[in-house]
Amino acid sequence: MKNWLRFLYPNVLATLLGISLAFAFAPYEIFPLAFIAPAGLLALWLNASPLRAFRLGFLFGVGLFGAGIYWIFYSIHYMGDVPSWIAFIITAGLIAILALFPASVGYLLNRYFPITNDSKILCAFPAIWVIIEWIRSWIFTGFAWLFLGYSQTNSPLKGYAPILSVYGVSLAVVVTSALIVNSVIYFRRKNFQTFYFNLFAIIVIWLAGSLLNLIPWTNISGKALTINLVQGNIPQELKWSPDHIQLSLDRYKDLTEPLWGKSDFIIWPEAAVPMPLAEATSFIELLDKKAKESGTSLILGIPVEADDGKNYHNAVITLGKTQQSYYKRRLVPFGEYVPFERISSYIFNFLGVPISNLTPGKWGQDPMLIDGTKILTSICYEITYPELTKSNDRDIGFILTVTNDAWFGESSAQAQHLQMAEMRAIELKRPVVFVSNDGITAIVNADGNIQAAVPPHQIAVLKGTVQPMSGLTPWMRNGMNLILFILLCLFITAFKNARQVPLVSALAVKEDKRTEENNNATMMQNPKA
Repeated sequence: MKNWLRFLYPNVLATLLGISLAFAFAPYEIFPLAFIAPAGLLALWLNASPLRAFRLGFLFGVGLFGAGIYWIFYSIHYMGDVPSWIAFIITAGLIAILALFPASVGYLLNRYFPITNDSKILCAFPAIWVIIEWIRSWIFTGFAWLFLGYSQTNSPLKGYAPILSVYGVSLAVVVTSALIVNSVIYFRRKNFQTFYFNLFAIIVIWLAGSLLNLIPWTNISGKALTINLVQGNIPQELKWSPDHIQLSLDRYKDLTEPLWGKSDFIIWPEAAVPMPLAEATSFIELLDKKAKESGTSLILGIPVEADDGKNYHNAVITLGKTQQSYYKRRLVPFGEYVPFERISSYIFNFLGVPISNLTPGKWGQDPMLIDGTKILTSICYEITYPELTKSNDRDIGFILTVTNDAWFGESSAQAQHLQMAEMRAIELKRPVVFVSNDGITAIVNADGNIQAAVPPHQIAVLKGTVQPMSGLTPWMRNGMNLILFILLCLFITAFKNARQVPLVSALAVKEDKRTEENNNATMMQNPKA
């Protein structure tokens, strides 16, 4: 019985730590959990075999992603009209795949750094964690959700983002976790000098983050622009129904009618017009005419036919003063396109699962330019990718993302999505205009703080201003170069000291030596002893 409990305890604890980490992110934003949970996991990993560390990391990942992306089931089953058992299998499969990433951190840490010492805890662990996050952002098209750094949009550590992006914030978080574990080890061995040094290092990391937040990095460019963001709140089950297309057209048109001439921009969300551009010609021409007459630029989402004449782009177009377009570059696997099409299409058709196949836009698209303001545009979950959103154009005024988060229902996904947009604002030190079909629609300022927002699941128009900025943050200038260099240095240090005397053994040796010196001193004072 004791052996069974000894086996069960760390496995249950690893799972609970993963679940607790999910509460560090929006909408809960208990950001200290972001370094407490990994610290607990690291403590479980110390002196474990590589396979045991893999298992504990996997269970941690199941807890994190099970609690953090449970909404995938909702999107697939209720919004995708997929049978519940198939939706459950797909969701469970995705959670299991994502759980392999923290599992691989544990395996690599204990496989290549089997001796527990300072360099393993303070160098190898943070470096492996962050490099695995980075790999997760691009492998198999990537899934950039729930990076540790995203949980810190309201903490002092966000100050590292303009220099090192979200990966640098993740690094600061996980180094904090490592220092907590290291300090506990030294405290238990009564080495208080090193214990206080570890605590001091934590203070330095957080204080430096606070001071970095005081650096503006970018400058105000021109006058503030007035904007109206239209949230139509069209139910997902009606949005693409041929019988309800007119509902979308009428609602957005009616909400926009009193706004003409009263702002610089009116912005509609992703696929606000749920029919191809070629089929909505008369409607678009009417909007374009009103935009020109009123002097207001209209930006909206609409499908646009691809050059092959068969598929479509998920697009954003502008009407009024200029006619421009942006085509979504990174599509959602199985949502907007089918990977391994021959095999996947056969399987999904056999299961009766509806699929779509859009065409991605070119990667080198220029930002939209309206009245001298450059707008860095993204659609839906493109905003979650730091490297995809990064630009080295110093004249970008603000970031625009349009989305249709109705897929997420009344889940935490909408708040998580907006939180990642907040991180893009911090990295580029530019405002983010976030426009959603059913919420959350918001204006985020250049510091990553929500300037104005309307609640989800309501028909609303958000009226506000956005201040264009100019200049380059270090992240915009250097990209991944600096953070990868730091990670390389950590790896070199860790490998160099990989065979050092184990931390616990070294501390024991120091204590034994100190005891021996005390005994010798006693004997010198009292030779008869």
